[in-house]
Amino acid sequence: MKKDYQILGISGSPRQGGNTDIMVNQVLESAREEGARTEFVKIADLKIAPCDACWSCAETSECHIKDDMEKLYPLLLKANGIIIGSPVHMGYNVSGQTQVFFDRTFPFWHKKMLRNKVGAGLAAANRRGTINAIGVINSFFFNHHMIVAGFVSGYGQNPGDVRNDKRALPEATILGKRLIELIEKTK
Repeated sequence: MKKDYQILGISGSPRQGGNTDIMVNQVLESAREEGARTEFVKIADLKIAPCDACWSCAETSECHIKDDMEKLYPLLLKANGIIIGSPVHMGYNVSGQTQVFFDRTFPFWHKKMLRNKVGAGLAAANRRGTINAIGVINSFFFNHHMIVAGFVSGYGQNPGDVRNDKRALPEATILGKRLIELIEKTK
């Protein structure tokens, strides 16, 4: 049994039970099999306002906006590993929900509060654009000075279609194990 690590899985999909949720939960299941404690958060279930670019967080490392992001801040800080999944939306980008979440982590950026946490990215798409979305997710990790364990792309248009992608879920299982492996190497 591995050490007791906390893994936070975040889905940026507006669809309930969609392909992104399935992929994030597959990585979490794999991490649990390695002995980690896991938590799943769906951004669409939360009320998170966009960043208003006031820059007050540069002084305080706290956001003045009072909303459900206050629930996520402590989860991010206690997590050893963070999984972020997003569907690919217009322009081959992450979902709007995911981008708003990214922007609202700016208070942590100033003092590098997520530094050396291990991150993993997931992107779900109908056909293409996953590499662009993964690039955005990896940029989030790099901006926060995190360690990137890898990524998985999954394909399917309708909720559950990713289960027919022969590579996505097996690769998500491997990614969960890799996440724990890298966390152990950083401890």
